[in-house]
Amino acid sequence: MHGLPPGLNLPADRSFHMSLGFWRACRPPPMTGPGSFGHPGSGGSIGFADPDAGVGFAYVTNLWNYRPDDPRAANLAKAVRSCLG
Repeated sequence: MHGLPPGLNLPADRSFHMSLGFWRACRPPPMTGPGSFGHPGSGGSIGFADPDAGVGFAYVTNLWNYRPDDPRAANLAKAVRSCLG
């Protein structure tokens, strides 16, 4: 996947590698590898895919979460990464 050069996201006040609206593999996780892409959604939901590993992941909540450090999605994504080796 070819993306745009890193650019500053003003609301987040940090630089992201973007490609057609998705974040390319970047910190912080949940991305799985250099070819992965996804986006942390609003309120605690996330989604990402890694074509090289043949995996896609999505976590959607049914209640808006205002905590920026909610561990639920991060813990599930970490389990996916550990299964990939």
